[in-house]
Amino acid sequence: MTEGSNLHAPRPGRPGAGGRTVPGAGPQGLPRSRAAAPGLLDCRCCRYLHTARACCQMVEVLLAVLILVCSSVSYGSTGGYTGLPSLGGIYYYQYGGAYSGFSGADGEKAQQLDQHFYLQKLPIARAAMATGGFLLVFSSVRILVGVLRLPWRFPAWLLLECVLDTVIAVGTVPALYYFFHCLLGVYNSSACKEREQLYQSKGYQGFRCSLHGAEIAAGLSGCIAVMMYLLSAGLAVRGYRTVAKLKQKPVELYKL
Repeated sequence: MTEGSNLHAPRPGRPGAGGRTVPGAGPQGLPRSRAAAPGLLDCRCCRYLHTARACCQMVEVLLAVLILVCSSVSYGSTGGYTGLPSLGGIYYYQYGGAYSGFSGADGEKAQQLDQHFYLQKLPIARAAMATGGFLLVFSSVRILVGVLRLPWRFPAWLLLECVLDTVIAVGTVPALYYFFHCLLGVYNSSACKEREQLYQSKGYQGFRCSLHGAEIAAGLSGCIAVMMYLLSAGLAVRGYRTVAKLKQKPVELYKL
């Protein structure tokens, strides 16, 4: 009798409405399959994206993209009279050579000054784009390393990451200085001044020898990146200490 009664014993569950129990209920009275369903970022590989280090690194990726895009503005176009007729068609006849006010020697002089001005800014733009591309790749690799939980397997990576973050943050400061110093040198050159006067004589006001918005945005993004890399270095040190404690007494594997 005892064996038969055990076969028909009710399954344990949580009490439902009216005191009845719900078989197979989870901790909140829901079915276990629904209560235990993880979210998109709750999987094992994506838990790193919840941490402060990952958020900081994602901001660094965004800043690197801004530096890359803003610096490419100076690289992608010569500007001025040289760039307008090359568009052709209606744009040429309305804003280019046909009604630009330049003719003969003035047109040739404007083209020469535009080309000279563009070649002066070209090395600066290339260097800024290379810096933005490097920071983008470096930050993306660090996010991938964190998702793969390499710091948990090799805690020394966090110390290496701290050193690299510090070096990049310190190195970005003189890079920003030379970036603005070289740009101001180009804008203070005789070619830029002569180009500005030539366009102003024809009624154009958009060719002043001063920093434009994209260059200022690239510099500000670099300044914010310095602070973010210093913060990442501090978080890497904290993560190394946390991993060392978890190796001795593991409790939570993702508090990095």
